[in-house]
Amino acid sequence: MRGRVHTEYRRLGFFAVETEDHDFSIIEVRSGLPSLGDELVGELNSLGEKQLYNDTTLEKLDLSIKFIHLIRDDVKRAIIDAVRGK
Repeated sequence: MRGRVHTEYRRLGFFAVETEDHDFSIIEVRSGLPSLGDELVGELNSLGEKQLYNDTTLEKLDLSIKFIHLIRDDVKRAIIDAVRGK
């Protein structure tokens, strides 16, 4: 699955990715650092620890997918909840 980095809370390591299905996943990046607009490839529609490929920068990202199948209106609240560990 492909997705595009839509929202970033870079300082905290959290990003919202808009998937090709037009929903959103919230990721917490452990290594590597995507930027707004970067194209990510990998298993964006399931929770847990993953390794995605940044097709824009040609690097691998180690991350955790915290939320999946969100609508745009829920992205900001989901990132706040993820930061707080909910």
